[in-house]
Amino acid sequence: MSKIDELDDQRQKLRMDLRKSLDKLNETRAKLSKVREELQQQRKTRDGLNDTVRALKQTRDHLRDSSKEKLVALRELLKKMSDRPHASIAEKELASLEWHVQTSPLGKDEEKRLMTKIRGLEIRVSGYHNVLKLREEITKQREEADQVHARIQELAAESQKHHEDVVQLSGAFQTLRTKRDEQHKRLDDRRAKVAEIKQHFVELRNELTDDEKTIRREKEEALKE
Repeated sequence: MSKIDELDDQRQKLRMDLRKSLDKLNETRAKLSKVREELQQQRKTRDGLNDTVRALKQTRDHLRDSSKEKLVALRELLKKMSDRPHASIAEKELASLEWHVQTSPLGKDEEKRLMTKIRGLEIRVSGYHNVLKLREEITKQREEADQVHARIQELAAESQKHHEDVVQLSGAFQTLRTKRDEQHKRLDDRRAKVAEIKQHFVELRNELTDDEKTIRREKEEALKE
C-alpha cells in the first residue's frame, strides 16, 4: 500500500471517528440541557416554598405576639376583678336594679343612689364580657398559630426534599459539563488531525504523475460503486 493510500485510510477512519465523537457530544449536550432545565425548575420550586415559609413564619409570630399581649391584658383585668362577684351574679343584680328603677316610684336621692350602683354594675359586667372576649381571642390566635406552624413544618420538609434534588442534579450537571468539555476537546483534536492528514494527502496527491492520478481516480470510482 502506498503512502497516499495509507493517509487516505487514516483520513476515512478519522472522519468516521469524528462523526461518532460528534454524535456522543450531541447526546451529552442534550442530557445536559435536560438536567439544566430540571435543575432550574427544582430551584424555582424550592425557592418559592422558602418564600412561603418565610411569610408564614411572620404570620405565626404575629399571632403569637398578639396572643401574648392579650394574655397580659387579661391578667391585668382579672387582677382588678379578683374581689368582685361572679359575672352571673352581677348581671342578675344589674337586671334587678334596672327593673326596680323602671317600675318603682323613687325619690331623687334613692334614684341617684341606684343609678350610681347601676353604672358600677354595668362597668363590672362589661369587664366580665371583656374577659370572655379576650379569652376567646387568645384561644383562637393560639390555634391559628399552631395551624400555621404545622403548615410551616410541612412546607419546610417539602422544600428540603427539593433542595436534596437540587444538590443531586447539580452534581449530575457538573459531571455532564465536564464530560461535554472533554468530548469537545477530543473532537477538536480529531478535527485538527483530520485537517493535518488532509493537507498531507493533498500534497502527496499533487505530486502524483498523470498516470498515477488516472489510476487513483479509477480506484476511487470503483470504491463508490
